[in-house]
Amino acid sequence: MLLFKILISRKTIFLFMTGILLSSCKSNYATLTIENARPATEELQPDIQSITLMNRSMNRQFLNHREDSLQMYFYRKGYQLSKIVLDSTAADTTIRALAELLFESGRYDVVVPVNRNFSRSLSYDLLPDTLSPDMVSKICSDYHTDALMVLERFSTKTMADYSSELNSDPNPVPVYSYYATLDLKYYAFFRIYKPGTKTLIKEIEMTDTIYWESADYTQERLFRKLPSIKQALINTGIKIALDVDEKLSPSWIPEKRGYFLFKSKNDRGQQLMNGSNYEEAKRYWAEMAQSKSKKIRSKAEYNLSLISELNGDMDGAIEWGLKSYYSFYRHQTEIYLKKLEERKETIQKTK
Repeated sequence: MLLFKILISRKTIFLFMTGILLSSCKSNYATLTIENARPATEELQPDIQSITLMNRSMNRQFLNHREDSLQMYFYRKGYQLSKIVLDSTAADTTIRALAELLFESGRYDVVVPVNRNFSRSLSYDLLPDTLSPDMVSKICSDYHTDALMVLERFSTKTMADYSSELNSDPNPVPVYSYYATLDLKYYAFFRIYKPGTKTLIKEIEMTDTIYWESADYTQERLFRKLPSIKQALINTGIKIALDVDEKLSPSWIPEKRGYFLFKSKNDRGQQLMNGSNYEEAKRYWAEMAQSKSKKIRSKAEYNLSLISELNGDMDGAIEWGLKSYYSFYRHQTEIYLKKLEERKETIQKTK
């Protein structure tokens, strides 16, 4: 019985000490979320920071269709129709949505002129010749941008289908099921120009199909579930903008990072980090990095590595990380160094 009591006591002490250690580790390390840029697949060269965005795809075949009139046209055709619908609002939506997306990426400044539409006599389905170097230089000079991006061709084919079916269940009152689909196939072609002897630097071709479907027991509910033809055309413009932006703009990926605390309560470094006062935190931890204690010095060097990363200095981050690694080994320092190396490689590939 005495032995049992001793074992219980030791187990209790062990759990108590484990709890203290876990609590201590938790209180001595703080985390934050940062957003790292993942390079786009076709990101423009670094010297292109600003873009003028214009439209050369629309001719007199394009109309600003009224939503109700366009919808009624398809209804009168029994909602069974395959037709090229050239809508000026959809084409302009592509330009405006793309401008917002490119700007919000933080990578580009974008100018959309008020008079952003080139005059065009060419048929909508033909690709015009490239713009002259003089015109590219003038437009970029007028709007103080590094490059000119032009929507050269735009078209949408709208395919609507409708059917009904009498249910086979025995019922004195006929019950019908109604089905409808709306497919919208789009084509868009962009050119990106830069002032100089060789103005054309990139071409982007986009083609795909957006699809909607609906089924119900009443026609009213059936078509309420589908977008109107006009709205589907506008959605197409937004979809094209999203696809092009995905090619040109970096994406931002949230990642967890951490730093060491030196006090369990009212830690000065944590207060500065919570206030986004990174420069003051850097000075505070730089003083701590002069400590004769290897453990304290290592923690401060680790934190300075994080500050360097937040400032975009990957070489500095790796340098401080290595100092921390050799001052006092921690597994998390080794993991962090691997993340820094991976991020540096990604940035170098982009450049």
